[in-house]
Amino acid sequence: MIKSIPRWLLIFLLFFNAIGAYYGSYHFLTDPTGASLQAPLDMLNGSIFKDFFIPGILLLLANGILPTLAGLGLILHRPQKPLLGFAILKNHHWAWSLALISGLGLLVWIAVQIAMIGYWKSPPFQAVYGGLGLVITALTLLPSVRDFYRFNAA
Repeated sequence: MIKSIPRWLLIFLLFFNAIGAYYGSYHFLTDPTGASLQAPLDMLNGSIFKDFFIPGILLLLANGILPTLAGLGLILHRPQKPLLGFAILKNHHWAWSLALISGLGLLVWIAVQIAMIGYWKSPPFQAVYGGLGLVITALTLLPSVRDFYRFNAA
């Protein structure tokens, strides 16, 4: 029972990240000016983007769809052949690999965001989501989680 707590926490955090990404990407895609999220366009000064449309698409894919697939795969725990190509380690379930990619990807997302537009102290979204990326990555790498999603585990 205790060994399953990190696994379910990982699944919860993947969905938590995805829900936030769906919310943000919806607003960026329907209002690329960022006004609906109180994100001024001048926040993008120094970046390669003229508005929030492309960042909204990237947010949807990287932090919405990817962690959703990982979370669903971790719950279902079925080796569905079309998704086996996502496995980083061939002896681990593909969803475990997607969870690891989600955690590391979130860290990269925040690092690139800070490099492109700077760090914002208020609201502290970057700190919160950077921490979330660290926790998702750490939970994915825990031995109990890795062992659960390893094929032919003894």
